[in-house]
Amino acid sequence: MRLFLAFRLLFTSRFYYPIFTILFLDYGLTLEQFSLLNVLWAATIVLAEVPSGALADIVGRRRLVVAAAFLMLVELATIGFVPLGNPDLILGAFVINRICSGLAEAAASGADEALAYDSIVEAGYEDQWPQVLESLGKLTSVGMFLAMITGALVYDREVMGTILSALGFGSELDPKALVRVPVLMTFCTGCLAFVAAWRLKEVGATPERPNLGSIRVAFRQVLGTGRWIVKSAPFVLVVILAGLALDSVARQFALLASEYFRQISIPTVLLGPISAGAALLGIVSAKVSRVLAERCRPWVNFAILTAFLCGGLFGVGLGIPYWGVVFALVPFLTLSSIGFLQSHYLNKAVDSSRRATALSFKGLALNVGMGLASVFYAGLLRHLEAGGLAKEATFFPGLRWFAPYAGLLAFLVFLAGAWFLRNEPPGCPDAARKAEAEAKPPAAPPATPA
Repeated sequence: MRLFLAFRLLFTSRFYYPIFTILFLDYGLTLEQFSLLNVLWAATIVLAEVPSGALADIVGRRRLVVAAAFLMLVELATIGFVPLGNPDLILGAFVINRICSGLAEAAASGADEALAYDSIVEAGYEDQWPQVLESLGKLTSVGMFLAMITGALVYDREVMGTILSALGFGSELDPKALVRVPVLMTFCTGCLAFVAAWRLKEVGATPERPNLGSIRVAFRQVLGTGRWIVKSAPFVLVVILAGLALDSVARQFALLASEYFRQISIPTVLLGPISAGAALLGIVSAKVSRVLAERCRPWVNFAILTAFLCGGLFGVGLGIPYWGVVFALVPFLTLSSIGFLQSHYLNKAVDSSRRATALSFKGLALNVGMGLASVFYAGLLRHLEAGGLAKEATFFPGLRWFAPYAGLLAFLVFLAGAWFLRNEPPGCPDAARKAEAEAKPPAAPPATPA
């Protein structure tokens, strides 16, 4: 379990996140190229998400996690060591970077989590999964906090000059060297992530070696799991839809957060600390999410998160100078809780043989939801401009529609859930599995780990 926590921490904590857009531009890319590269990244994830999960169920979760760590190293090496000055070469390096990044995200999504959950089930500690998720939330929050603070500092020329001067290397720093520093720092943590992934052990029967046959089986697994979710696992379907509804709106605001902070008069120099503080609040979110998972029914939790998110988005739409930061934290906390609760419910409700595939369907749904929210926002801005508003005056009128949009999606999910779960036992998402387990003779108690 420690290796799983270490891998997830090292895989997600990236030093270039607080200066993500600036980094691309400082390499010499244009804003248009930046946008198209991120479309390429998203498309890669959507295409690879579910097949990679199915492949993990067939050839082994560990192999997919190791592949994700290796792709992370390729992703970072291409831009960390590319010669600067040739725009075409740099653009080609970033194309490789975005494709490898998308493939790495897809390969890791579900595989590492399924492997960790299988290991605690094998040890007989299935009920401790919420505690594992809480620990993961705390660790990743601290990791993101440190990465954002450090990444922003090392990208500051004056700060780096002071550090170099104190170490006796002089205060002059080549701007071409500075642009690589956060990337190469992340490459070093990526090496540690690869070591953690390599040391993971597969749980259960030895999986088959990857070959063309296993790829065909993986696609059959995708189709089979999709049919199973739609026809035989209504609770799994509703959990995926609920995550899509709330995550999509919260994530759309997260993309606009830096512009929102600028609009409410927050100085640019404070954006790094604010983002780091939001990441650190994930510690509180992890604790609260564990309590919700253990004490409340799924529908209650969905209602709580919906009310919390809509309230925060309503406050964001008011555009209150300075104090609007408080409302902006709500979508970030909601994102953390959504991930926690979806992981809790899906891992309990899905059998090990198709767990990684089902978790990949969750990832696919979240990316599709994000795309729909982006289309909604773009169409909304175009409508506001057609109504006579100047382009620069559409920001807050557009934000004011986020809360109603989230509420509408949540209401539709509630109606869909009421329909799909009309024949399910109330209050127990995995009632069928529990009934099946109760019908079997009791198993011997697990040995206490050393």
